[in-house]
Amino acid sequence: MNTPIISMIACIGKNGELGLNNKLLWKIRDDLQRFKQLTSGHAIIMGQNTLESIGKALPDRVNIVLTKDINFKPLNCKVCYNIEQSLREASKIEKKEIFIIGGGQMYKQFIPLCDKLYLTIVDQATEADTFFPKYDDFKVCKESEEKEDASGIKYKFLELIRNAKSKR
Repeated sequence: MNTPIISMIACIGKNGELGLNNKLLWKIRDDLQRFKQLTSGHAIIMGQNTLESIGKALPDRVNIVLTKDINFKPLNCKVCYNIEQSLREASKIEKKEIFIIGGGQMYKQFIPLCDKLYLTIVDQATEADTFFPKYDDFKVCKESEEKEDASGIKYKFLELIRNAKSKR
């Protein structure tokens, strides 16, 4: 049986900054388009706070929300209560790639299980209360040229894969 790969996707600052007060730090048009293009048609797993910050299930994806709240019943989402259950649910539907889309606690809990990272690295350091975990077990397999958005924010896209010797 084919097991889907587990990937994470995030936009982070120079020091791994992810968010502040349950909000993204940057809204870079290219990054949002890349997120949509990569995750559409796939199963995505997110924490309850991430779903609440987005405001609704994302279209063209199977939305799985991990929560501890047994009364949490979001529209158009499957609700799971632990990592194993969320991966089982995602694997029932997804045969190619499962995406972990946030937030900080989700990234921290899932990174030992991940095969691939899709990161947008913003060339800024800023105030944050949520950070992406260390990803020393991964190596860059693809890197874009540095880009700049209309507001002058510089960034680049990275794809990283887990080092062979650190397989999960």
